[in-house]
Amino acid sequence: MEEKKNAFFNSLVKNRWLMIIIFAVLSIAGIVMFFNTKVVYDLSSFAPRNSNTSDAVAVLKTEFDDKGSFYLMVKDISEEEAGILQDELSKIDGVAVVAFDKSKNYINNSAFFTISLTDYDSTNEANDTISSIAEKMESAEFYMSGQSALSYYTRLETIDSILKVGIIILVAILMMLVFTSKTFFELLVLLLNFGVAVILNMGTNFLFNGISYISHLVGLILQLALSLDYSIILLHRFMEERAIYDAKTAVINALKKGTPEILSSSLTTIAGLCALLVMTLPIGVEMGLSLAKSIVFSLLAVMFFMPALLVIFDTQLQKTKHKNFVPSVVRPAKAILKFRTPISIAFLIILVLAGTGQFFNEYSYNINGAKRILDSQDHIAEDFGYKNDLAIVIPKGDYEKEKALIEFMKSKEIITDVTGLSSIEVTDGLYLTDMVTVQSLSGLDIGIPLTEGMLTSLFQMYIDEKDPTTEISAEEYPVMFIDLMQVASAKISEVFPGIEDTDYGKQLEQLSMARANFEGETYSRIMFNINSPTESKESLALIDDLTTELSVFYEEYYMAGESVACYDMAKVFPKDNLLISLLTVLFVLLILFFTFKNAFLPVLLILVIQGGVWINFVIPFLSSTPVSFIGYLLVCAIQMGATIDYGIVLTNRYRSTKHLYLTKIEAMAEAENAVFPTIITSGSILTISGLSMGLVASGVVSTMGMLLGIGAATSVMLVLFVLPSLLLVLDRLIDKADYKNIFKKKPKNIL
Repeated sequence: MEEKKNAFFNSLVKNRWLMIIIFAVLSIAGIVMFFNTKVVYDLSSFAPRNSNTSDAVAVLKTEFDDKGSFYLMVKDISEEEAGILQDELSKIDGVAVVAFDKSKNYINNSAFFTISLTDYDSTNEANDTISSIAEKMESAEFYMSGQSALSYYTRLETIDSILKVGIIILVAILMMLVFTSKTFFELLVLLLNFGVAVILNMGTNFLFNGISYISHLVGLILQLALSLDYSIILLHRFMEERAIYDAKTAVINALKKGTPEILSSSLTTIAGLCALLVMTLPIGVEMGLSLAKSIVFSLLAVMFFMPALLVIFDTQLQKTKHKNFVPSVVRPAKAILKFRTPISIAFLIILVLAGTGQFFNEYSYNINGAKRILDSQDHIAEDFGYKNDLAIVIPKGDYEKEKALIEFMKSKEIITDVTGLSSIEVTDGLYLTDMVTVQSLSGLDIGIPLTEGMLTSLFQMYIDEKDPTTEISAEEYPVMFIDLMQVASAKISEVFPGIEDTDYGKQLEQLSMARANFEGETYSRIMFNINSPTESKESLALIDDLTTELSVFYEEYYMAGESVACYDMAKVFPKDNLLISLLTVLFVLLILFFTFKNAFLPVLLILVIQGGVWINFVIPFLSSTPVSFIGYLLVCAIQMGATIDYGIVLTNRYRSTKHLYLTKIEAMAEAENAVFPTIITSGSILTISGLSMGLVASGVVSTMGMLLGIGAATSVMLVLFVLPSLLLVLDRLIDKADYKNIFKKKPKNIL
């Protein structure tokens, strides 16, 4: 086995130029495919499987040709100016309809517009239209809300975040790498290696056929933060061996000694990420796959590409050596280890308290958290109330039952607006779904100047097209008003030439659009407004009530909306949380059992890092801050899978070298000193990466980043200050738990 391993490492060094060529070709392909990767900013398609939202979205996509729409509020504008602005907005390319009712949508010198687009949410065309509107309004105080605006702001903040976070992390990496480096040129080697790994990972994201902006944004950052220590481990091993051997031999020896640590570190990280695959929420599954993929590419780059770089650039590495900037930590480590027993006891107490406290956290389930949207929603609510859309999809055809449902919903104080075919009033007492005749329409102001003769002609047109065999005369034939208007929209020019180019013609066209928006082939849709924030107790209580109350009206119904999505996610969270936590621990334990061949040591390492996770999540409890549920699930898996690497590196170094020293304290102090540059570099980068996302990004990405940064810092502190004490206090027990001691053969009794 050892000979095969040596032959494999020798072949890597021998074929170093082939490795360079292969990775160069793959990188070019990755760059090309990166620009063909679709990024998804509308997260409705990532709803929990078999939930209200996922079922409703499937029906909505099949039944309704939904174009984008959003709300616009403009402050400090006169009523006359608002009317002029309505006309100007309607002329912007990409705008279909601008709705503005002066009696309802003008309050306190503020105008509220509902804007429908000609393109779908999240498309480049829809974003260009919203961008044009934003540019037009830049001299005024305005706020935008709604799904299309959410997608627009999310894209802006994502692009902005990537740039800012990227700069911060790049500076931090360079500073940390210089601080812990032994030669200046190693920075170029590390950056080249990581750059190739990133390109390969980002270039293969096209395989998702549309990747969420969250995975796209954090993938680059977390790949760096989670996998940089693999290349650092190999580099530091190479520099140690290079002090004794030539470059080729040093690389081979570095691979021999570093591969176990690199593999165990990468596998534990992959294991933690793979635990996300059991999530009911598809975006969690996507993030697990995309991040696990990033670790695999980083591992491949370290094992196959980086050895070639080390040999090829050996001369430059040796010429740019400098004095060690990292101070020795042997003396402070020895001083701390004198208190190993009190430290161990204190940790166990904190572990119990933190583990108990974090169970009482409150969670946030809103994954659409662009900061500008949240600010806009609050500003709009000051004058016009909250605009929190709720869609109820029901079988079409029974308009009386629809009206009963609408009246029931309007009886709820939290519901303020209703829009559906059965709720749209054409004129006093006349609704779109009412049955009408020539006589009942005569004399009514329906917005279109039609004489009784014209009405009779329209009814006859309807009869000729829809019911040519009827014996009822056009004057007495009953027709649903919206049906009559659709025929009028198509054929009115025959009765009233030129009307299609007038305001009346546009009104008829809007009626046809209304039907397409609210009635499909099989289902009708009714839109309600919940006058309460997306995740308020009142909004979630309403959704909970409706899950049973709607069954009184319909056996089959669907609900969709941001509050519905939050409600669905709250339902699946406990199960996902339990599964991910158990699987992460189980996967990591199995890997550690094989790595250390010890029955107790893996449990101890898990306990330390799990303690870091609990300490991380008890902070929100103590500060009474809600925790993003998806941030919690992701960070739990990532913190366990990634930061346990630090414990593996320290434990492996101590156990493999402790026989070389007179005392165990000296052995532990020297082990800490040897791995300190690796742990502090990787840990600091992960911490800075997380905190950068937390401070610069917004919404879920910001929350996840802050939790990850604090969690990484906590894990580093525990590994450097607590784990050494526990290893020494429990050293005898750990030795007895070695497989060779547990399963050693007893000597045969000769007698």
